[in-house]
Amino acid sequence: MKKLSLVFFFCIAYFVALSQDKTLSIDEYLSIVQQYHPIAKQAFLFNDKARLNRRMALGGFDPKLSAEKDRKIFDGVTYYNYFTPEIKLPLWYGIDLKGSYMETEGAFINPENKLPKNGLSYVGLSLPIGRGLFIDERRADLQRARIYQSFARNQQQIVLNNLFLEATQSYTDWINSFKNVQVYTDAVKLADIRLQGTKQLFLNGDKPAIDTLEALILLQNRQFKLNEYQQQLTNTKNQLTAYLWLDNNVAIDPEKLNISPDTLAIQAIPAANLLQVTPNTIAQQNPEVQAYIFKLQELDIDRRLKLEEIKPTLNFNLGVLNGGRDGFQNFNAPYINNNQKFGFSFSMPLTFTKQRAAYSLAKIKILDAQYDLNDKQNQIANKWRNYLNDYYTFTNQIALFQKTQANNKALLNGEETKFRFGDSSLFLINSREQKVLETQEKINELQAKRLKTMQLLKYLTNSF
Repeated sequence: MKKLSLVFFFCIAYFVALSQDKTLSIDEYLSIVQQYHPIAKQAFLFNDKARLNRRMALGGFDPKLSAEKDRKIFDGVTYYNYFTPEIKLPLWYGIDLKGSYMETEGAFINPENKLPKNGLSYVGLSLPIGRGLFIDERRADLQRARIYQSFARNQQQIVLNNLFLEATQSYTDWINSFKNVQVYTDAVKLADIRLQGTKQLFLNGDKPAIDTLEALILLQNRQFKLNEYQQQLTNTKNQLTAYLWLDNNVAIDPEKLNISPDTLAIQAIPAANLLQVTPNTIAQQNPEVQAYIFKLQELDIDRRLKLEEIKPTLNFNLGVLNGGRDGFQNFNAPYINNNQKFGFSFSMPLTFTKQRAAYSLAKIKILDAQYDLNDKQNQIANKWRNYLNDYYTFTNQIALFQKTQANNKALLNGEETKFRFGDSSLFLINSREQKVLETQEKINELQAKRLKTMQLLKYLTNSF
């Protein structure tokens, strides 16, 4: 969701000055949700997790210091005394840079371990030529960490989008209940006025008593309907406050929250570019689809690791020897030719059965994930088509019912005119008026459904 330019006084206005009735717009509502809701705060922890995960991966390239001490004294005689500190610096491409210093003393030292009196220093490197040349576990961990950073940002957006979708759906239900309460509040007032007028006409002898009974029943029916919508309004407001929090993770008390919705939001029309997005574009860019793509990237790293294991292990170790503690004092070609240490290690299984099976399994996992990705992309594309169809259908139905409402009001006005001239009855007026109320309820319902559909379109396009 793009960050909205909401300053803190909005929260103060809505959550401190509770004694006054405030209008809470949907944008302000979502800003408060994003800033204070525990799930939103939890979503932002993904960034910290990704940063620490990458730091852990970089730890695979930390220099390592080690030391080995071995001494033997028997019957007062020092047989040998070895001390070998070493520092190792892991580099890229699996290379390890090494430096060490060795000291030995004693009466029974193996001739091959005899060193100069001032010790012997060593500077060299270990180089993998076979397995581990192109990728190894520490480089794989760093690549996974980089993918996880993108994955974490994507997961954060998925969590926020789900939260915003649920929150806006509750806001829409709140608007719908609020508008219906307004409709029937006015209807109850009108029915009460009509009842009082009918009673007066009865007392004047102009109307029969049955008309007052009919007016009373109409008032009672509308009061009952108003009570139903007031109950819905209370429930939807309670549901709304589940997404409204104060600082320090303090939940809002619904009974102390005097706010009303922005009723114009239910008539909102989405931006044109939102409706012009193609299903294929949505299927490529949707955050839930991106999660599968990141999974495929991670599985490909595993595949490369398994492929690297179908190679013999061949490591070369070479370095330069110098007397004393300074391992860098002689680094010319003639000296190196006469003062060096070289070796290699080689190993390999004869059939690579385990490694080849592991590599084949890694490829199957990628294929399996690719199928999931294709299915998810198709689901997202179909959802987009359905939501877009719903949006246009609701828009057309709203326009149709608004025309029907205009006609119903015209019929009601005509019936009231006839009633004043004695050519109609209270029953007919009430019937015409009931049609107006029912049509308005339907318009409110369709507008709420369209607004919910708009929110689903925003959800798929990651445009909250």
